[in-house]
Amino acid sequence: MKRLARTLTLAMTLAVTESYAVSSRELVARAVAAQASGDLATAARSLEELVAAGLDSTDVLYDLGTVYTRAERYGEAVWCFERVLLRAPGHLAARRNLRATRVRLARRDAARTGRAVVETQPSLAVQIGELMPLRYSVPLVMFAEIAVIALWFARRRSATELRRVGATAGVALSLLAGATGVGLVAARRARPPSAIVLHGGLRLLQSPRVDGIPDAAVREGERVELTRREGGFARVRAVGGSVGWLPSRELGALTE
Repeated sequence: MKRLARTLTLAMTLAVTESYAVSSRELVARAVAAQASGDLATAARSLEELVAAGLDSTDVLYDLGTVYTRAERYGEAVWCFERVLLRAPGHLAARRNLRATRVRLARRDAARTGRAVVETQPSLAVQIGELMPLRYSVPLVMFAEIAVIALWFARRRSATELRRVGATAGVALSLLAGATGVGLVAARRARPPSAIVLHGGLRLLQSPRVDGIPDAAVREGERVELTRREGGFARVRAVGGSVGWLPSRELGALTE
């Protein structure tokens, strides 16, 4: 939380108006104090206000996810950690906390139902698409293209065989990096819209209505694919292939 306070204070000093910065700093201070005293509800509300105000940095989402986990709001915690990893796949602390949160959730569900809970992973295509954000993969492609051109000209101007071989190897590696970047960009853009089920005790509905006929159950923290929206409902496809409608308020969209 101290890191969060320093980061937000600096960002707000540089990027927002003074009156709004004071308000935001107060929210950060309130969240830090509440979490230190164990008042998880107040800490969560303060961080949620920051997110609602558009200050949803990876640090804010990470701390909010940690508070949710401590408060046993596991679905919401999974959503926060997943969003952090979408933006920063190398965020090891968020990855560890996500794994720990899912384990806690599985144990709680197993204790309630008396049945073992098996966690499922997204498809390989989705996992590849989430390896690198577009803000990194697109520059990688551009850098590789520039490197190929520069190394090709260097190869043609090389005076010795050794330099030509080195330039050729550089061209090959640059082409490989460029192809990897293109593949990551394509996989990222082809990734279907998805969301996290925020709360437990939900069933898919056969129609987008409050009184719709309930069908298959979905788990808290489960990742579902969004296929359509209608009014206040979203049509989703669960990991097991079940399709139905859920209230949009029960879903946390996975956006960067």
